Amino acid sequence: KNRARTTNVHYLQKMPLQIASRYFADMTLGSFVGLRTDVDDNDNPILVGLRPDDSRATVDGMSSGTCDQLYLALRLATLEWRLEISEPMPFIVDDILINFDDERSRATLMALAQLSERNQVLLFTHHGQIVTTARELKTPSVHVHEL
Repeated sequence: KNRARTTNVHYLQKMPLQIASRYFADMTLGSFVGLRTDVDDNDNPILVGLRPDDSRATVDGMSSGTCDQLYLALRLATLEWRLEISEPMPFIVDDILINFDDERSRATLMALAQLSERNQVLLFTHHGQIVTTARELKTPSVHVHEL
């Protein structure tokens, strides 16, 4: 019984990480191909980004923009995973793309647009370039409202 519980917990932890890996790879435009858990030199659990050349980067080795993308990938994965077992809940964010370059902003907006087909997504920004990019997506699930 204990082994079954351990296996179930491992499965439940693995699924959001797989989803986050997909989001992270998309948002970083392939600079990272995924995520995995590891341990540091003191045997503490850590999360690392996997590069296409099989090298690994810890959070400390990532830029602030990439760290923001990692955090967002984890949030989106948790939300998507939760959608499988419960009712949708709004995902509301404010200026989350501030440290993203234009290409990664576009990729992230596409990820949010895809998620919005299953879940309400509200993104607030005062950056004109983000508004312009969102409009350029020409995706039926994206609606720009200026306040």
